[in-house]
Amino acid sequence: MNTNLAVRTKNLFKSFDGKEVIHDCTMSVEKGTIYGFLGKNGAGKTTVFKILLGLLKPTMGEAAVLGMDSVKNNLDILKRTGSLIETPIFYEHLSAVENLQIHLDYMGAANADIEGTLELVGLPNMGTQAVSTFSLGMRQRLGIARALVHNPELLILDEPINGLDPVGIKEMRELFCRLVQEREITILLSSHILSEMEHTADRIGVIVDGMVVQEIDPREIKKQYPNGMEDYFLAVTNGGKGNE
Repeated sequence: MNTNLAVRTKNLFKSFDGKEVIHDCTMSVEKGTIYGFLGKNGAGKTTVFKILLGLLKPTMGEAAVLGMDSVKNNLDILKRTGSLIETPIFYEHLSAVENLQIHLDYMGAANADIEGTLELVGLPNMGTQAVSTFSLGMRQRLGIARALVHNPELLILDEPINGLDPVGIKEMRELFCRLVQEREITILLSSHILSEMEHTADRIGVIVDGMVVQEIDPREIKKQYPNGMEDYFLAVTNGGKGNE
């Protein structure tokens, strides 16, 4: 096994009630990088994320996170991983700090810097405010804070910049890059904002109908598609490319 990989899947399959949603999915994410996961709605991105976190069991195939089997070691994986999957849910009547403290208690983590984490994601001096008063963008920032607060080695983020304005999107891009550079965190994230993936990711994987059909360096995309990421994405998801 390649010890430099934070995430690896091999010939992964997942079916629900006889319907196959993940088909022969093979992908790899190197430690200390940002991996952008692209796909149309329903392509299987969220299902793959849930399998990696041990929230779903694969029908067939292998999934390893930080060198551990996602089924056999899911509790250990959850402790070493931060995640934001689908819309974040909080205790509405509690404050941001209280919500993060509950998460830390659940994770068995101690001595975490809650206020520092809130400042890091752009929520300074908001810790005592009830989450029920938060805007969509603030909730998304709090979701990222919850993924970060226990100092994980890996972040798995499903559409983390949803609900953010252009300034917020830029701030999150800079934060993700800083986390990799300064903390050596690995980040696996999905987004429908293709231009952001082009600027943020070190490597991009494209999933079509449950199969990763290509993993590629964004610099190669620029060479092949001078008009940008959108042309590349449309070509690949419409059957224009195979594995490279």
